[in-house]
Amino acid sequence: MRASLFVFAAFSVVACAAAPAQTSAASTTSVANQPTIVAFTTEPKKQNVGVIAQEVPATTVPATNNSVAESKKFETPEAMLSALEKAGDTISTFRANVIYDRVDAVSENRERRKGQIVLTQKAGDLKSRKLAIMFDQLIDASGHATTERQRFVFAGGWLFEFDDQRHQLIARELVPPGEQLDPLRIGEGPIPIPIGQRKEQVCQRFEVKFAPQPVEQLLKRLENIQGLALHPKQNAGVDPDLADICVWYDLTTLMPVAVKAMTKGGDEKILLLTKIEVNKDFEESTNSLLSTEPPTTTSNGPVWRQDVRPYKDAP
Repeated sequence: MRASLFVFAAFSVVACAAAPAQTSAASTTSVANQPTIVAFTTEPKKQNVGVIAQEVPATTVPATNNSVAESKKFETPEAMLSALEKAGDTISTFRANVIYDRVDAVSENRERRKGQIVLTQKAGDLKSRKLAIMFDQLIDASGHATTERQRFVFAGGWLFEFDDQRHQLIARELVPPGEQLDPLRIGEGPIPIPIGQRKEQVCQRFEVKFAPQPVEQLLKRLENIQGLALHPKQNAGVDPDLADICVWYDLTTLMPVAVKAMTKGGDEKILLLTKIEVNKDFEESTNSLLSTEPPTTTSNGPVWRQDVRPYKDAP
């Protein structure tokens, strides 16, 4: 599954996004170029990032705006989790551009993918969630960029993987028939987008504390943010390869803007969200990303192959 494997491994992360105490989350919200991040150490790890590290700040990450007033920070992680949970209950649609970095612990090479994330749900109903992740650009450790479109859709307990280059759709049932999968469940889901998680469940499965400001090149220019650091508790049903997760939220909107996940083997997965839109009607091109059917083909077009894999109990 190539991209789907490292995407799925890194995703489930932090507590619910919620309406901030200062503003109403029920109204339509547009968060332009506001990312968030997580860091567990104050000293950044030296990495062979090549051209990628030089590419980010000027164009991808918005310049810091010193005129933006800092919002009041939460005094306790518990208070922040409560606010985030309330905000998650008000979300019906969510869309953001995404930059996803994966840093290999052994080679220290960085692979970057760019694309967008789309989420729909009935407000307050986590079982109704439908999540699409589309990557359309790959940048390798040397900085070489290629167009490589891959799309992943999580709906009704199934993962649909679309490979445009191979004209192939693989549908995998991830849970027994009739059961639901929350693709954003912290420590389990496909991508660390911390929206709609319950405070009680987060605290049962993780040790939670405030995270320091991010120091990574991709995230360090973020402002007006506050982060949570989550460490999995023993026997909590979290991905056994996960060591720690940090998530940063914009304090005005309480939307997640950055995530950093660390595996026990030392691999890093860093996620930056920009141009966030909440509770806005999707354009047709955005809605199409949520489709679980293969693209329509013409008489002269390629025929898509479909591989359907129903759920099987582990041996």
